[in-house]
Amino acid sequence: MRLILLALLPLAACAAATQNYAGDVRPIAGTCDPAGQAVLTISNKSIIFAPASGTLFLRGELSGDSASASLTVTDPNKQPYRLTFQGTLEGKTIAGTYTTPRCRYAATLRLTGD
Repeated sequence: MRLILLALLPLAACAAATQNYAGDVRPIAGTCDPAGQAVLTISNKSIIFAPASGTLFLRGELSGDSASASLTVTDPNKQPYRLTFQGTLEGKTIAGTYTTPRCRYAATLRLTGD
């Protein structure tokens, strides 16, 4: 029994592998901040999308090849301010849209460390 468990440990480690993607976020519509960088991490079908300097983290999931994450914060006027990311995984790239109430950005993120 012990031998079987030891043999399965590497498989469990592979299943829990974390993948990191990084790349550009470019404004395409609205009143936007300048282009910047973003990072997206996938671990066990959960994703975290961190735009700009990484001070905000949008959480979501990867379902098939579709990535979806969101975060709702409160603006200075005590109103909800919803941030979303929608993307598609193709090979070693995730292409998608990051949307704020003021702006829509195109995101192109590539697998790092590969």
